[in-house]
Amino acid sequence: MELFPFVGPEHPFYSDIARLRTEVSRHPLWRDGMHRTSPTAVRTLMRGRQIPGGEWRLQWVYVSFQFRDESRPLRFDALTLLYSAKTQQIDAYEFPRDPYLPTAASFFADAASGPMGRGSDLIVDVRRYIPRRRLTFLVRRPLEGGAPVVGKFVRNAELETAYETLGEVYRAVARTPSIFSVAAPRGIDRNSSVFFQEARSAEPLTVRLETDRSSDVLRSVGAIHRDVHTLDVRHVPTWDIRAFVDSLNARVQWIAFFCPAQAAFLEDVRELLITHVPRVDPDAYAFCHGDFRCSHVLQDDGSAVVIDFDAAMRADPYLEVAKLMALLKHDVPFFRQRFVNVEEDATDLLTAACQAYVEGYQERAHQTLNPKRLLWYRIGCEIHYLARMIAQDLLDPISFDRVIRLLHDLSKQFRGDGARSS
Repeated sequence: MELFPFVGPEHPFYSDIARLRTEVSRHPLWRDGMHRTSPTAVRTLMRGRQIPGGEWRLQWVYVSFQFRDESRPLRFDALTLLYSAKTQQIDAYEFPRDPYLPTAASFFADAASGPMGRGSDLIVDVRRYIPRRRLTFLVRRPLEGGAPVVGKFVRNAELETAYETLGEVYRAVARTPSIFSVAAPRGIDRNSSVFFQEARSAEPLTVRLETDRSSDVLRSVGAIHRDVHTLDVRHVPTWDIRAFVDSLNARVQWIAFFCPAQAAFLEDVRELLITHVPRVDPDAYAFCHGDFRCSHVLQDDGSAVVIDFDAAMRADPYLEVAKLMALLKHDVPFFRQRFVNVEEDATDLLTAACQAYVEGYQERAHQTLNPKRLLWYRIGCEIHYLARMIAQDLLDPISFDRVIRLLHDLSKQFRGDGARSS
């Protein structure tokens, strides 16, 4: 595999990326991993720092090769290679060692040397690992009859807030009639920087979106999302639209740094957004999930479960509605596969999906969303999505061209006379 293939010899990052490519291909642990029989998932993230003149300086890149391995106690293995542009060196660490989640290795080592290592029925199953950020796993003891729980390692600075937010959301849902539920908190281990919550026997909603009834499913997602926005949860951070606008500026310049042919168009879009920033009233903000998407809604015996409230905040709900619309083509395999297929134009499919979701939201709210305000946020979220594609090495010519075309269409709609003021 070639990392960041869109970084060619003429690009300022080329020497660093070329060195990373070489070092990754030479690493013995990587070569061993590539010969495993289980599928390999690759997570990649690149971070840069903006410098005067619109240029960027590479800070670091990680590449994480992740495997399901049923022969291992955790049923999972990963090799993460972290390249520092400052030192031009690569640090490699095998799961569960992670310098940003330093307690995970000792936590699992204690478990392995304790009852689990002596043939106990304790089962630990890693569900999701994001290097340098978080780790989610399932723990259960079938022979002892204990209910399974989900554990989450997060950075120590985020631990208390994440657990307290989960508790507050759980209590808010319990006292309010709603069409979804939330996993109950099940304890916190501050020494290990891990908290626990109820495990639900549920499957991701994205599975149901692979059927012909995706419109019905997305209407239900819209209704659930509206209910999230009505929750009375106060002790969360308040979103700042100024920071969002500043991030738009940075992301436009980041995209143009890698795709200079689109610089003029992206600057026009940025100027359009800056000129028409919607009026916001923080006192009118709603509780927001922070990362609401279809993969964070589960189906449990016909009922919906919403997970992952770690990024919860009080914000303009239009932001989250627009973000879900922008993420559909990335978050849902059914749409993602068609969005990158050169032989299939997914424009009409995605448009219908977004309309069904918004219809479900509006029906639950008993009011119509302001189309121009939603368009402003949608354009901003599409820019965020495009910048993330670059940072996560997900950029390919087909999807890039289609996002650019979508930005053209959305900007044209925003400039039109048909939309009401924001």
